[in-house]
Amino acid sequence: MRVLTQRIKDLPKIDRPREKMKLQGPDGLTKSELLAIILGSGIKGKNVKKLSEQIIRKFGNNFLDLTVNDLIKVKGIGKIKALQIIAALALVKRFYDERESKESRILFAEDVISLNSDLKNKKKEYLVCLYLNARNVLLKKEVVSIGILDKSIVHPREIFGPAVELRAAGIILVHNHPSGNLAPSKQDIEVVNKIVGAGKIMGINVIDFIIMTDNNFHSFFKNLQQREDELACYVSDDIQYSLFDLLETETSSYIPATKKVHKIYLTPKKRNIAGEFQIQSRRFLGNKYKLLGFIEDIVNEKCNGFESFCDIFAGTGVVGERFNRKNIKIISNDLLFNNYISLKAFLGTTQIDLNFLREKIDLLNNLEPEQDNYFSNHYGNTYFTLENARKINIIREKIEDIAINDDEKSLLITALLYATDKVANTVGHYDAYRKKLDSVQPIQLLMPNIDRGNNYNNKIFKEDANKLIKKISCDVLYIDPPYNSRQYSDAYHLLENLATWEKPLLYGKAKKMDRAHLKSEYCLKIASKVFADLIRNASCKHILVSYNNTGKSKNGRSNARIKDDVMINILKNKGKVEIFERDYKAFTTGKSNTNGHSERVFYCKVRE
Repeated sequence: MRVLTQRIKDLPKIDRPREKMKLQGPDGLTKSELLAIILGSGIKGKNVKKLSEQIIRKFGNNFLDLTVNDLIKVKGIGKIKALQIIAALALVKRFYDERESKESRILFAEDVISLNSDLKNKKKEYLVCLYLNARNVLLKKEVVSIGILDKSIVHPREIFGPAVELRAAGIILVHNHPSGNLAPSKQDIEVVNKIVGAGKIMGINVIDFIIMTDNNFHSFFKNLQQREDELACYVSDDIQYSLFDLLETETSSYIPATKKVHKIYLTPKKRNIAGEFQIQSRRFLGNKYKLLGFIEDIVNEKCNGFESFCDIFAGTGVVGERFNRKNIKIISNDLLFNNYISLKAFLGTTQIDLNFLREKIDLLNNLEPEQDNYFSNHYGNTYFTLENARKINIIREKIEDIAINDDEKSLLITALLYATDKVANTVGHYDAYRKKLDSVQPIQLLMPNIDRGNNYNNKIFKEDANKLIKKISCDVLYIDPPYNSRQYSDAYHLLENLATWEKPLLYGKAKKMDRAHLKSEYCLKIASKVFADLIRNASCKHILVSYNNTGKSKNGRSNARIKDDVMINILKNKGKVEIFERDYKAFTTGKSNTNGHSERVFYCKVRE
């Protein structure tokens, strides 16, 4: 007789780990229940609660010392889940270590001064180097030279030799001025430029150069950080700043002329087929569909003979799809799973029987929900009619049962996402729903219009762009990052929830899930630093960056994160920069009043 394993959703709500934590807080849960929340789901024949209990029993007091290899030996724990658990453990230990550790962590110029107070009474000039790890913990303090500072005397090998041995992530240089004059001398500036340049080549951050006198100090880092959108801390959002990044983004040697484009582009049309939808048939902030002609003209003029095209912030994927040819490899990437799954459907699908797919879409359309469910409980009568919300849930559940491979699953989920967007009671994003529920037509899935013949060489990714750029190369790199502080994970949380289908706890009136892991650094104050890192690591022949001139907005969240001169200065380190511009009516949430808005493409021909 076969014993049926009780599923999590069959348990009373009070016994389900997530619901229990919501009501009682983390202290009300056992260790295995806390682990169950991290795992998210169990395996066939064993729900997540039972799986977690097995892991806790197996490793007991050695749990904190687990490795990925230990976990993947447990049936049902794949590499992804193992990495999630180890990352959670490492994160907690990291914060605990930083709170409890007696190690010297150097975060501000004042910390450096405290460590070098002995230099205040020196009669000779000293140059001292502090070697730090990635968390800015002091590894070693060493005197580099004694005597008048001169770039011909201070050689990079004296500084970076120990850095390599210590595997240091960054260094801070400290130099005293016995004369009492705080102003950097010509020799100081020459040494800073020389060492910063060497640090760039070595891949070691030169974080700061500090001049000390008996009663004061001058920090190059702090001096360069006197901008409104920067911080005075050496570490921000777990990223270690450096003088190289600040010098790179502060000084622009030229502003290239902007080429105004007045050509009228007709919206590209594809043959509409009844019962089918196309890649652009979805509302999305910053969608470049109406600008494809503008972008394509620049590519055709500047990038002759290219064989690969990378759209590294792909969104809906319309730009990559425009250049999708049998002889062109498309690399398409987006961090949001709901975008990634659609990119796979349109640009990655190769093996699929369209007749079977049509039959399954008909089956999904004919499903009849009979009761409330996860989706209707949270989104019914707000984002959707109650009936549509119930049906969206039952369709998503059914897709898990009937999809026979990844291609088919991607296409079915994409069909559901596009159909869901058509009946959503919103203005085009999911930050909020309209007060009046007037999107009442029944949800209807259509067939995706795909061209499988061009997809065989394409690669689809769901990665942080700055990590992916280190793994790939291409002829044309197209970059369309977020422009302002508005996070895409906030605007599309509902579709992300539907695509991933992990049924997380939801919060607030807008019913949003935890989105911390989906936040883009391009929406933060460190956007220019992150962009500089992306360009520095790009292996390509041509770079095109779409970055709107967002004009002046009454709502500061709508203003561009990266200033034009900073953008140009970062790109010019890679090659010659040109700017193409045309007027464009931007999407607003209704609260912003913008003027002077235009769409720009910064083009850079990369030096060979």
